[in-house]
Amino acid sequence: MDAKDLLRIIDDGENAELECKAAKGGLPKDVWETYSAFANTNGGIILLGVEQKGQEFFPVHVDAKKLVKDFWDGINNPQRISKNILVDRNVEIVEVDGKEIVKIYVPRASREDKPIYIGHNPFTGTYRRNYEGDYKCTKEEVQRMIADQSPIPQDSKVLPNYGLNDLNMESVRSYRNRFSSLKPDHPWNGLELKEFLYKIGALGKLRETNEEGLTLAGLLMFGEERSITEYLPQYFLEYREKSLDVPGERWTDRIISSDGTWSGNLYDFYFKVIRRLTDDLNIPFQMEGLFRKDDTRVHAALREALVNTLAHADYYGQRGIVIEKEKMLFRFSNPGVLRIPLQQALKGGISDPRNPTIFKMFMLIGLGERAGSGIENIHLAWKEQHWTAPELIEEFQPDRTILTLRTTSLLPQESVDFLKAVLGKHYKFLTNDEVLILVTAHQENYVTNTRLQSLTDKKSDEISKLLSVLVEKGYLEPNGQGRGTKYTLTEMFHQKSIGNSRYNRISSGPNVNNSGPNAANSGPNENEQTKDHEKVLLDISELARKKKRLNPSEMDEIILNLCAIKPLTLKELSQLLNRQMDPLRKKYISRLLREGKLELLYPEQVNHPKQAYMTRSLFNQH
Repeated sequence: MDAKDLLRIIDDGENAELECKAAKGGLPKDVWETYSAFANTNGGIILLGVEQKGQEFFPVHVDAKKLVKDFWDGINNPQRISKNILVDRNVEIVEVDGKEIVKIYVPRASREDKPIYIGHNPFTGTYRRNYEGDYKCTKEEVQRMIADQSPIPQDSKVLPNYGLNDLNMESVRSYRNRFSSLKPDHPWNGLELKEFLYKIGALGKLRETNEEGLTLAGLLMFGEERSITEYLPQYFLEYREKSLDVPGERWTDRIISSDGTWSGNLYDFYFKVIRRLTDDLNIPFQMEGLFRKDDTRVHAALREALVNTLAHADYYGQRGIVIEKEKMLFRFSNPGVLRIPLQQALKGGISDPRNPTIFKMFMLIGLGERAGSGIENIHLAWKEQHWTAPELIEEFQPDRTILTLRTTSLLPQESVDFLKAVLGKHYKFLTNDEVLILVTAHQENYVTNTRLQSLTDKKSDEISKLLSVLVEKGYLEPNGQGRGTKYTLTEMFHQKSIGNSRYNRISSGPNVNNSGPNAANSGPNENEQTKDHEKVLLDISELARKKKRLNPSEMDEIILNLCAIKPLTLKELSQLLNRQMDPLRKKYISRLLREGKLELLYPEQVNHPKQAYMTRSLFNQH
């Protein structure tokens, strides 16, 4: 890394992947917390000799050589830190403006090495990273990391007190029928039930005692929900579908594992859900017997996404598996973070499923591709349709992996028309990359550097330059700092939306997708009501837009009055109040939620992409 690259990183400021420390008095004690946090999350860069004043960062004079020596002494001391995962090239001295800066690159630790912790006790010395800095892990987070260390797969565990009586025999019979139809000459078809279950990994024996029992994979795949939750109390499967905008209805179709009308196991859940995911795709496929032939890549990609979700889930984790289908997207969410680095997962070719036996069971009946090819195949399918690239993210507290597949065009005509209407003659001066960035911000409410890397073939520094240019032009507004910054369209776009309902993604509310067929059929009463809402919202928020500083109680009152009219997203509130999103969320929204004055539109999924806020009275109406 040269000085120019380092200056760009400093200019980006601190974020989830960067920590700057002045280190004027020597090696800071909290450097080990940051080392632990980066190693246990997604890696990052520590800069020693960089001071922060306000929102600005700049180099200061330090004894760089001594800092490097002290750092290596400390990281190789098992009394100080549990393990050194760095090599010599991870630590270097870079000169900037005549001052020496120590750059330390901390990679993401392998699952075998996690948790990386300070001192002797992982339960008191383990840290992770979020956009607010380093935080100490809970006991449960540490336990999940320790569990993932084991070379023995989670789902191969034999449960000696669970047997055939805990299985749903209809599920088992259905599986055997599918297996024999796909592989009519396979020798396992002639086996007795217990022997067949042993071969596929659903039944096992404890070698020490020769005691027989279901494996965890067998219980999850074929068990009765009551038996599964006796062993895993937090086990929960859910499918949500919202295909119509029906007032008062949050979902038009919903399946949960605990309703008592079906087995509640993974095998039956898969087939209940996959039909719903694919039944109205405008991409035809053919059926031949029980199995699809001449499948399109999209059908295969959805099957792959569902199998991966079930095979990678941490069934000891919180909040269960949630599959969502809306007009223009599919979302697959499971407890547990990836067991390989996120970038490696996106590239494909390498896989480390948490439940390989469950993965094997699906593969035996023709579902699921070879290990490591799933995400690659999904990307290829979406690319063929010219749809927005899949988005794969990890969340912490609690640990979750979320795959979002949008069926929107990379350049939807409605968004292109919107940009042309706002920018007029200036639109033709935009580059193709700039159009893609602005369209993505319009479609997804904001863009980030990481998201744009998945949509283009450009590197982080190239994207940073593009974003900076759009900010300078007044088209994008940054919220936050560094590579985690979220960029939203500026007020000039919002004003156009307010003035023209054709392009108004904001005023339509979080559950309305204007590109869907119902948008064209909305009657005049609905349009009049929308315009009335717009006027009321603008009137209520006028004071906040005009005054940069308001008494907190005044701002509270304005926010509550706005959210009593309709559910509003953070971006909508930010634009109405003329405030940046991050400070607005931290100072007001989070507190009002804690105090019970605001409610979430999607309380079961805090990080729902269309999350909005409303007052309790409006929540009761919904």
